[in-house]
Amino acid sequence: MKLFGKMMAVILAAVMVAAITPAFAAETADVVFDTPVSFTFASAGKAGSTDASMVEEWIDRIQTESGGMITVDYQPGAALGNQYETFQQTVDGQIEACTAGIATYQSYNPNCEIFQLPFLITSYDLEWKALNSPEWKAIVAQTEEMIGSVYIYGAIDSGMRHIGMVSKPVTSLADIQGEKIRTASSAMLTEALQLLGCNPTPVDYTEVYSALKNGQVTGEDVNYGSAYFQNHFEVLTNWTEIGMYPYPSFNVFNKDFVDSLPEGYWDFMTGVMDECMEKFFSETVVQGDAFCKKGLEENGVVVSELTDFDAWVEAVQPVIDKYTGEDADPLMKDFVVAVEAMKEAE
Repeated sequence: MKLFGKMMAVILAAVMVAAITPAFAAETADVVFDTPVSFTFASAGKAGSTDASMVEEWIDRIQTESGGMITVDYQPGAALGNQYETFQQTVDGQIEACTAGIATYQSYNPNCEIFQLPFLITSYDLEWKALNSPEWKAIVAQTEEMIGSVYIYGAIDSGMRHIGMVSKPVTSLADIQGEKIRTASSAMLTEALQLLGCNPTPVDYTEVYSALKNGQVTGEDVNYGSAYFQNHFEVLTNWTEIGMYPYPSFNVFNKDFVDSLPEGYWDFMTGVMDECMEKFFSETVVQGDAFCKKGLEENGVVVSELTDFDAWVEAVQPVIDKYTGEDADPLMKDFVVAVEAMKEAE
């Protein structure tokens, strides 16, 4: 863990010393920071973790660059409750802001689920482009309208999802048949894993280690960071890089709070966040994955790649068709078409 601390210190230092672009500097020079503003930002994530680093950099910068006129009471590590509880606190105006996983937003707007369509978004570069697309922003705007009391702005990702196995390698579709795989709670993802031939098994995040150890599940659908920092290398022997879908979290701000901010403050805050996000998706999360992959390998986990990637995509095609067919919401279809065009252009 000491090595992780050193590694993250290097990553964060590189991020934080980056200069503001001249265009943005010119914009913020017009903001008069003459009114003190304080707010609470809650997160269930662990302070100093890879995915928390974007929010922490953003907080540091807006406090520093506003000359201390903006101050943030940062509450990580579920100090104020889990992501669902802090989300509700933000909706109700009990706190001003928090970050919450995509499943939280799906409960208000099922269209959000499209972001995790299997094998649609398979890289962080593509994810960053998708987050900035007009098609995704339309779904976000729709979600804000459905919730009614928040603005959604800013994203992080805990990591692309791969497959970790207790006792066997998975290099082809045949290898996963009948395996009990722990997955996230999602009807779409559960259906996809069933089509792949395995038995998706819901297990609470805090109980995954024991489920792997006692044989309740034989593998897991997981990201590098979670597997490494939860010591899953003690029970896993094999890992397969699949990049099946991303797992983003989005920042949410109470609407009354944002609307009450002095002139220019919100534009300043979101402008800084744009810069922090771009670095997160282009550098920080990539470096974090590489570090955790090395950690798994150093602890004896064998990392493999699929030999029949196209067969996996073909197997989940019914799910893809379901979410992009005639009965699918137009916003979902527009988003998938836009992302596929981005992939073609790469």
